[in-house]
Parts: sequence; structure tokens; C-alpha cells
Amino acid sequence: MKILADATLPNLSILFREPLILTTYKNQKELYDLLPESEVLLCRSTLKITKELLADSKIKCVASASSGIDHIDSKYLKNAGIKLFDAKGSNARSVADYVIATVAYLSKYNLIKGNKAGVIGIGEVGKLVVERLEAAGFEVICFDPLKEKLNSNYSYRSLDELTKCDLISVHANLHNIKPHASLNLISSNFINALKPNTVIINAARGGIINEQALLNNLNPLTYCTDVYTNEPNINKDLIDKATICTPHIAGHSIEAKDGAVLNLSQQLHQYYGLSIPLFNQNFNTQPQLQDKAWQDLILDLYNPIKDTKILKTTSTIAESFLIQRKSHTNRHDFSFYNASLLNDKTKLLLGFNEQP
Repeated sequence: MKILADATLPNLSILFREPLILTTYKNQKELYDLLPESEVLLCRSTLKITKELLADSKIKCVASASSGIDHIDSKYLKNAGIKLFDAKGSNARSVADYVIATVAYLSKYNLIKGNKAGVIGIGEVGKLVVERLEAAGFEVICFDPLKEKLNSNYSYRSLDELTKCDLISVHANLHNIKPHASLNLISSNFINALKPNTVIINAARGGIINEQALLNNLNPLTYCTDVYTNEPNINKDLIDKATICTPHIAGHSIEAKDGAVLNLSQQLHQYYGLSIPLFNQNFNTQPQLQDKAWQDLILDLYNPIKDTKILKTTSTIAESFLIQRKSHTNRHDFSFYNASLLNDKTKLLLGFNEQP
């Protein structure tokens, strides 16, 4: 079985050993040259998977090391009999860390004006964000029409009810399937109905929020985003408007990246009836965290304002976005650290109660 994989993915040689035949690509030219003879394509979310890309190939499976699959023409894959695998949930802790780090920054500088929060999308990420926000003292309400009939663990509310929140965190998948399409879900009508100074955190996909409606809105809002409609060609006006703007790195912890490729390896080996290779992350030490104000402790681990300042001051947004995203390689999940000296509330905020 010939696997063609993005060379930037971690642990490929460990997780895709013989009898699999692994080849990697570093750029588009290598991808196009190697694709015709490959049977499995292992990619990142930056690669658009289309009919045009795969039409002349022997690809039988596409495996994306990402939670979202909006970069993939899944309808074409289904019609062509091509199996699709994704790594949904692998980066949930990392994204929840990012959200609580953003909340920590906003809280430290008194930019959140109340304690009622709304979470849009209660999937693997959303449910962790609910737990983190509750640990931070928020009253949390949830919106997810697709989960409402399937999950009795939450009391779901209407989208209109979320307009009364002081903070809204977005974690829906991006799709345009009616009657519950998420594309442009956050529309001008919704934005205009928000309370002044409402915080919006978008760590899902850019297209869920109508960026032009956000820019046209005269109501003062605090917009924090990690994702954009036309990455990496981001609207500079959106960068100028945002309080926090980071280069699509919310899910890019070390553990999330490793976990995504491990997840795909397990799925592919199982699909082809092969023994799953063993893999353990070995770190020599887990640094001890010192008890302090939760905002300061979290911001010591990751402060989104650092990435924000780079994007806000660069003259080449697209180039900077790509460079920052590629170089974001040293961030651990917060639960990686030794928390024995911390109080129970802070442990909850860091995600120590969450199942791996």
C-alpha cells in the first residue's frame, strides 16, 4: 500500500512502517509528481482535496490530519468510492486551551463585561470549552441544532438567546447543508442584535462568521479570532478590528499534532487489517506549575497577544500568517504540566479533569 504524506506531519516513519510504503511531499510540485502512483493521500487542512486533484490518480483513501473537513470535496470522494478519514477530536484539548488563554487575556484586562457565555457547536471541542468556561465562573448556554436531538447532556438554546450573552465562543463545523447550515451563521442580523461590548471568540472556521457584516457593524464588539474566510489572504481591516488575531494555530499543540497522525494511523491500519504500530510520547520532565492568579498562570503557558502583535504589525499578512503557523511547534497542552501545587479550580481551567 503506497502512502503519500505531507512531510511536515510528525512521526510518519514510526506510524507508517512496512508493509506500508511511505513517500512524503514537501511542496505542490512533489505532490503532483508523486500522486499518480499513490493509493493513500495523507494531508493537512491546507490542501484542497478536489476532483481535479485526484482525477488521474489511483487514490483509494484520503486521510486528513485535521478535525474539520471543509477543505475536502467529500461528496466527490463518496461518489468516486474514495474512503475518507479525519482526525476529529484530536486537537480538542489544544483548542480548549487556546480559548481559555484568550479568556484569560480578556479577563486580565477587564474586557469581558459579564459572566454569561454562549457556546456554538457542542462537539469534541465545544463540550470541553463549556467545562472550561464554567470553571472560570461563567453561566454557559449552548447552541447546536444538529446535536439537540441526540445529546441530552445539555439544555440547548436558540441562536437568538445567545445574543444576550457577554461572551460567545464558536466551535461549529463549517458546512452549507440546510436546514442548519453554519456558513455565515453569524450574520448581520445576529451581530446587530448583540449587546454592546460582547466578546466573540472564533476558533472554528472563518466562514461561520460573516466577516463583512462584522466589519460593517457599528456596535462596539470585542472580536478574537484564530480563523479567517480566505486564509492566508486575510482582510487587513479584520486584523485591525480584532483584539486577538492568531494564525490558525488553536489546535497546534505538540500533543494535538502527534495525536492527529496517530489517530489516522490507527484508522488506516484497522481499515486494511494490519497490526497497529505502538507509539508513546516520551518527555523527560513535566515542569511544575506554580499556583498564582489563573489568568497569569495560563498566559505564562500561552499568550495569544504575542501572535496577535506579529499579525497586526506585519506588512505582508499572508506571508506572516504562513510563517507563524509553520513555526508554532513548541506549545504543549496545558494538561502536560505538573499541576500538583495548583488548586482544584485552576486544574479544571487547565483541563486536568478531561479524558485523554
